[in-house]
Amino acid sequence: MPETFQALGVLILGLLPGALYVWSFERQAGAWGVRLADRVFRFVGVSALFQVALAPVTYRLWIGFVRSGRLASGEVPLVLWLVPIAYVAFPLAVGSFVGWGTRRRRSWARVFTGPNPAPRAWDHLFATRPEGWIRLRLKSGTWLGGAFARRPDGLRSYAAGYPEEQDLYLAEVIDVDPDTGEFRFADDGRIAFLGRGILIRWAEIEYLEFMEV
Repeated sequence: MPETFQALGVLILGLLPGALYVWSFERQAGAWGVRLADRVFRFVGVSALFQVALAPVTYRLWIGFVRSGRLASGEVPLVLWLVPIAYVAFPLAVGSFVGWGTRRRRSWARVFTGPNPAPRAWDHLFATRPEGWIRLRLKSGTWLGGAFARRPDGLRSYAAGYPEEQDLYLAEVIDVDPDTGEFRFADDGRIAFLGRGILIRWAEIEYLEFMEV
């Protein structure tokens, strides 16, 4: 913990914008940099970029209110309180926007994240929250099928993201042949649903096929 006001100020200036950016980014795209070293580098790096971008404004505020003594004497206009609000809101907004673009695979987001931001192929597929059919074979040899989608009652399928252990919840199980994996159809020619969900650990899966719709 910082022991002086100056140390607290350096901590806030050095880490807070980056920390807010990473936190808001991961709320959208997933926790893709959870190791301490990764987070520290991201906090400091992003904070440095924000400081460079806002350097002219920061310099004017320092000269006009800190160096001049107006801040210490209490001569601070009420409108100046918008500065700390913007200092918090700006990195939150940027992080959320970049995370949104990353999750939807927008090309401009790669400028901020690089060409391959997802740590695993699993996250690359499921972080976009796609909708489609899944057919998988367990290591026991049994085939299962399901819909990775939202049910009419609001319950939706879910895939655990990095760094959590990979597991998969399918909100609707599809009737498939357990030996061949072929989809079975109802009398009206549509895919037959079994009316229940299923939770599967990735450690139990040997093969998974995803068909986006």
